[in-house]
Amino acid sequence: MTNLTQPHDHLLKVVLADPETAGVLLQERLPGEIAALLAPDPPQLVDGSFIDDELREHLTDRLYRSRLKEGGEAFIYTLLEHKSWPDRKVGWQLHRY
Repeated sequence: MTNLTQPHDHLLKVVLADPETAGVLLQERLPGEIAALLAPDPPQLVDGSFIDDELREHLTDRLYRSRLKEGGEAFIYTLLEHKSWPDRKVGWQLHRY
């Protein structure tokens, strides 16, 4: 039997590779006022890193391009961190990425 490291991270990356599934999860987990802006069609999976306007690189687990209901598009990047216990410092950990 193969010993997987970080099996939860791998599972979520596989699940979120499917645009239909990702669209449903984004609609369920994003704040309502943000989800309401997104068009109903599934988001498009794009390359997992990008450079922002200030030339800083951002790495993501999954990056999506989504159409907006009013026209235009939005990029939604996801960063997943599995915790086996409640961790009050997880915000600081995610900030490092």
